Amino acid sequence: MPIATAAPAPSSELSRIQRYQARFDSSTPAERKLIRLGEVAVGFDQDQVRMSLGEPDRTTTVDTSNGTSIAWEYLQREDPSVGLSIGGLLRSGGKLSTGAGVNVNTNLRKTKLQKLVIFDQQSGQVRKIETYE
Repeated sequence: MPIATAAPAPSSELSRIQRYQARFDSSTPAERKLIRLGEVAVGFDQDQVRMSLGEPDRTTTVDTSNGTSIAWEYLQREDPSVGLSIGGLLRSGGKLSTGAGVNVNTNLRKTKLQKLVIFDQQSGQVRKIETYE
């Protein structure tokens, strides 16, 4: 059974489980363990995925050999980047000019796809999990 892992947030994990408590209680012990760890497995239903990862950041569709399936996207905000530049220029007459610059990129809207969870259109269960680093 392929497994994908996400970094769980303990307090939000607990509230997600409480929201779907009856479904959590009816899950197998192995499924409950994965949910507590913030992991998703093939065969999970949408409520189990919500308990593990929370609500998706975006819902899309993907074309598969069996037709169009629903896919949930989980995005990760990229860390801000910092750059430092130091340079010099030798001008005519032998004078040296130097300069330095610092660039800080703090665009908090910049995100990348972290996880794609694809559901089977017939059963509604997770059919495939793609994780991107």
